[in-house]
Amino acid sequence: MKRTMISVTAAALALTSVLAFAGCGKSEQSSAAEAATTVAAQETTAAAQETGAIAESDVVFNYNGAKVELNTPIDSMISAIGEANDVSSQLSCHGEGEDKTYTYNGFTVNSYPLDGKDYVMEVVVNQAGIPTSKGVSVGDPVSKVTEAYGDNYKAVGVYYSYDAGNKKSLQFLIENDAVTEIDYFYTV
Repeated sequence: MKRTMISVTAAALALTSVLAFAGCGKSEQSSAAEAATTVAAQETTAAAQETGAIAESDVVFNYNGAKVELNTPIDSMISAIGEANDVSSQLSCHGEGEDKTYTYNGFTVNSYPLDGKDYVMEVVVNQAGIPTSKGVSVGDPVSKVTEAYGDNYKAVGVYYSYDAGNKKSLQFLIENDAVTEIDYFYTV
C-alpha cells in the first residue's frame, strides 16, 4: 500500500509539473486534463495526509490579526491587511491578464488572474518578526523549522517545502542553517 501511494504521488507530481509548464499564457485546459489534474491532486492530498504533511491551516498567512488565504480573491486580502506600499504587474503566465506583486513592509503578495479577478498565489516573507502560525520567523535556525513542522519536508534546492495538499505549500529558504525567507505558495 505504501509503495502504491508513493507511486501515485510521484505520478501526480509529474502530471502537475507537466501541466504547469505546458504553456505560458494559456487560460484554458482541456476537460480531460482538468479531470486528470483534479484526480492527481486528490490522490496527492490523500498520500500527503497519510505521510503526515502539514495542515492546510499552516498555509494561512497571519498579519496583525488578519488572515490571508491562498487562492482567494486579492480584494479580500487588501480589505484584511490594507493597501500595499507598491503594486507592480507583468503579463501573466497563468492566464489572460496580469500577475501582480503587492509590496508591504517585510513581505510581498503575488497574485494571478482568473476570470477577470486576481487571486492570492504567494506570500513571501523576507523580514524577521512576521512568524508563521507555529512561530517560525526569518532568522530562526533550521532546527526550529523541523521542530515546528517535522522532518516530512521535500528539499527543493535550498528550500524546505512542506505540502498542505490542495496545491498549497509552506516553504522555507534556508541559508547558512537559518531561515532567510518564508513562502506560502499556491501552485496555479
